[in-house]
Amino acid sequence: MGQHLTERERYKIENWLEEKVSKADIARRLNKSYSAVCREIKRGTLKQIARGNYRDIFVYKADYAQLKHLETCEAKGRRRTFEQSSEMKTVLIRLLKKGYSPEAAAYLLKRDYHVQISYKTIYNAVIHKDLDGLKMSDLPYHKRKKTVYQRQPKKVAVNRRPITERPEHINNRDEFGHWEMDCILSGQCTTSTAALLVITERLTRYSYVYKMPNKKQESVKACLDDLEQTFHHAFPLVFKSITMDNGTEFINQSLIEGSILNEDFKRTVAYYCHAYSAFERGSNENYNRFIRRFIPKGANIAKISKATIKEITDFINNYPRKMFKFQSSSYYLKNALSDLNLL
Repeated sequence: MGQHLTERERYKIENWLEEKVSKADIARRLNKSYSAVCREIKRGTLKQIARGNYRDIFVYKADYAQLKHLETCEAKGRRRTFEQSSEMKTVLIRLLKKGYSPEAAAYLLKRDYHVQISYKTIYNAVIHKDLDGLKMSDLPYHKRKKTVYQRQPKKVAVNRRPITERPEHINNRDEFGHWEMDCILSGQCTTSTAALLVITERLTRYSYVYKMPNKKQESVKACLDDLEQTFHHAFPLVFKSITMDNGTEFINQSLIEGSILNEDFKRTVAYYCHAYSAFERGSNENYNRFIRRFIPKGANIAKISKATIKEITDFINNYPRKMFKFQSSSYYLKNALSDLNLL
């Protein structure tokens, strides 16, 4: 059954009503629902004065019904931007399926195709299912109902530097070189112990991601040693401090801070968050959530190659961020390293 009646069908209705054809028969002849025919007759009926006795009569007129239909169509306003197929729509669908948010996709359309479109328009197109069946749940960071958990006490090892001792200029992100660190684990349903070590810079949001065979202190130290060997004597300038949670893999503060280049020298300063306070590593948590777009919870990290991890990391580090006016973390890291004369 079609959605709307045509002008020709309205004239058919007018003729059949004059022939005393029932509404049910009209619906069958037009292959329309009975209720749709009743509504059409009601909308197209007007009052006329009968000749001779001058009585008021109500009759259906096709031309009047068509006029009302056109007026209603004009009152609907313009059609939605992505209601019809277009090259821009195809490009937008490809960007969203690749993992870009509506804000980032809108920026890329403006930069690469000189198309000015609001990210809210993209959200509306998704809500109205105008983008190849994409749903809100398919978009990154779709908001879900917040679950309230009851905080439970947790034993924390002593002799570790708490985040309360972290200077205010680090808290305010006034200076480059202060990082946050966390681990992403394989799914509990797998037998794999492999994990990812994610180290995120607080000012630029640039991150290094290492694949580790397990979640042990020695594996974390090996990754930090590799970074120190990469930056050599510039490591203390780039990694001035590292903030982490109270996981067992980070429990040994001396392993985090100890340098492999000089045993008597501290390569960085470690700070530890309060228990159950992931918000104190907000940049790190957001980066982890970004990684989860490509490596969902429950995945076996051991089966993911280092090349794939590098590809994911490069994508995120070069992702146009709204907070940076759609510049990338890589862009700001290069500027920071250039200021330190390291490039």
